[in-house]
Amino acid sequence: MIVRPLFPEPVYFSNLDRALTKTELKTITQYKEKTSNNQGNMRNQGNMRTEDSYVLEHKTFKNLKKDLNQKIINYFNEVICCGNAITPYITQSWINYTKENQFHHRHAHPNSYISGVFYINADKKVDKINFFRAGYIRFLPTVTQFNLFNSTRATYPIQGGDVLLFPSSLEHGVDIKKGTNIRTSLSFNVFFKGTFGIKKDLAELIIE
Repeated sequence: MIVRPLFPEPVYFSNLDRALTKTELKTITQYKEKTSNNQGNMRNQGNMRTEDSYVLEHKTFKNLKKDLNQKIINYFNEVICCGNAITPYITQSWINYTKENQFHHRHAHPNSYISGVFYINADKKVDKINFFRAGYIRFLPTVTQFNLFNSTRATYPIQGGDVLLFPSSLEHGVDIKKGTNIRTSLSFNVFFKGTFGIKKDLAELIIE
């Protein structure tokens, strides 16, 4: 017997491959202090995020943005394998803070093609991310052994330096935080410019 997994959702795992600079860390600390003082922060369902939703436009993060853009280009080249001349770019970006006993609600990212997370502070012993199967599950049998076909969610440990990219429509979230570290992540959305589709098929789309 052969059972083949059809149409899987791609979740790209990589690493920044460098330590953050002192200047980058200083700026991250400044964002953290604003959030801790309830200045410049927004409350999520379960945790906090920066009010600034364009943090990668900060001049301090110029090189960090370039590094993340390289991961995005790699994703487009290796996963999407697009034959059109398109240019992906980061739209919004923000920092999330999750303390002990907090959580990050289940959600997806509208108005975005792919989304990403760069983990600034995370401990793989206690920090994980959950991804959820899309759609309503009509029948729920009692499962004795989970696999790719009967699971409704997938859980992965993460650590500082990790970079994840995935379709923005893929729902994800974080269970109640364990451990005393403040889980800190920089999230971002990605869209694109260029030409999609084939003109003779009446499916051409040009985004400038």
